[in-house]
This record gives sequence, C-alpha cells and structure tokens, in this order.
Amino acid sequence: MRKFWLENSNGKLWNLTTDELDYKKGTFFANPDGLGIKTKISSYEVENTFFIESVTTQSQTISGDLYFVDYDHYQRFVAFIGNVNTDTPMKLYYSTTGKSFDNMLNKEWYKLVLITELKKGEIDIKTSALKVPVKFECLSRWKQDKEIVLELSRTGDPLVYPYVYPYFYGGSNNLAVTIDNTGNLATSCRVKVEGITESPLFRILKDGEVKDQAMYHITIGANSYLLVDSSADRQEATLYSQVGDELVHEDVYYTGEKNYTFSNFLTIPPGISTFIVSALNSNFGKVTLSYSIQKELI
Repeated sequence: MRKFWLENSNGKLWNLTTDELDYKKGTFFANPDGLGIKTKISSYEVENTFFIESVTTQSQTISGDLYFVDYDHYQRFVAFIGNVNTDTPMKLYYSTTGKSFDNMLNKEWYKLVLITELKKGEIDIKTSALKVPVKFECLSRWKQDKEIVLELSRTGDPLVYPYVYPYFYGGSNNLAVTIDNTGNLATSCRVKVEGITESPLFRILKDGEVKDQAMYHITIGANSYLLVDSSADRQEATLYSQVGDELVHEDVYYTGEKNYTFSNFLTIPPGISTFIVSALNSNFGKVTLSYSIQKELI
C-alpha cells in the first residue's frame, strides 16, 4: 500500500495514510492523482514531417481526498498547515514500499508543495468521516536528500587532476568521496567547510574528466566556516565567523577563481562521480556535502 506523509515548514509531520482514523494517528489520503508527469512538446511540420523543437516537463498538481474523523480533526490539520498564503513550501513524502517509514523520512522521496485548494466538505454518510478534497501544487521534481561528511579521509599524496594541461594542486591533504546521484537529473549541492582551511578547492570528476570545479581564495579561521550553496534560490558563497556572541557573515563570492573553467557553484551530474576537496594547508577541517537526488518518476 502506498504511504504519504506531509511535513510543514516547522518540521512537524502529519500521517496521510493512517490505518485507522484518529486524532493522533493522522488522516487518510484517498484517490491520489497527479503522481506522474506531464510534458509539453513544441514541434513544427515540414512537408508532412514533424520536427520536435523541445520537450519540457510541466508543473504538476497532486490531488485527492482527505478523510478526517470529524470537524475538530479537520481544524487540527488546518492549524498544522498554518498560513496558506505563503511561499514557503511543505514536503509531501511518498513511498510505494508499503512499509511504515516513521523516523526514516530521509530515505524516502518527496516533492516540495503548496496547498492550493482545501475544500471543507460534509460528513460522509457511508463512512461517517469528513471528506475534504485537496490539491497540492508541485514546486520540484521527486527528491531524496543526501548528506556526506568528509573528515581526514585522505586519498594520499598530492593529486594530479585530469585536465587539458597537467594540473597539480595542494599538499598531502586531499579528501575524496564517491557520489551516487542515482536520479536522472543533474542537481545542485551545498558545501560546508569547517576549521582552518586555506584556499579550498572543490572538484567533481566523472569518467576521468573534471565536470565542475570551484575555488575560493580565502582563509577559513578556527571559529569560522565557509558555506557554498549552488541551488537556484540561494546561490551563495558566504564566510561565517563567530565574533563574541555574534555570528557575522561576509559574501566571498568575489574571491572565487577568475579562470573561466571555474564555475564556483558546483553541479553534480547524474550517475556516479567523485567529489574531491583540497587546500593549501595540510590539515584542514570537516567538509559536509549536501545534495538531493532528483527524478521525474518514482
């Protein structure tokens, strides 16, 4: 049996596929529709032959019926979702395994959604439950969050990176990890570097080739950390430092490598790739890589 959960902007969860309608256990999401994809094809015809110009995925709406014990149960759900006139999305989790995934949502797929319609119906005579039609506007593909922490997992001696010319960088400290982006889409990522680090260099390699790279000419202090977020709604490279009781921040994007081969905001390609971090000093700190696998269909 398919299972659904909803996570609000405060990180609280609401079970949408409870086995028994109950104030504490949640509600039941019936007749779900819109879990697949819809594409738009642009084409033109020449002498009875059609040529495709583009194929684009369109935004989807997931709809269905929510069943509540009574009106009080419905009001509790309204309080859970909060202000509907917001641009802060919730997460709609979806599992086809039929197993309960309580406290294991980090392993499940979700879409970012906003509720665009919530009709307050009447108590159904047959089921004695309150039936409420609902519509979720999807703001993302299906996503699954991943986080990798690298800490002194050295690859050995200084690396020679495959490139259009021999490229040598850094001392003995090179951290590397395999990234399994099993989705069918490239994805943005978030890199956090903590601890004393000089001029961190990030590279993503696939099939022996450098696919993307970023480098920032800064020194990260003992009480500081660098955050580089390549997601479209963030696009930040910021140095955060603890000064007394205050956490101050500085935009350091301008310190990024000016060479045109550096994007300074990393994109992870689909499939298996390698993420490598280097620095001028030989004992830099902890590196945390966060990203989301993305798929059109699950």
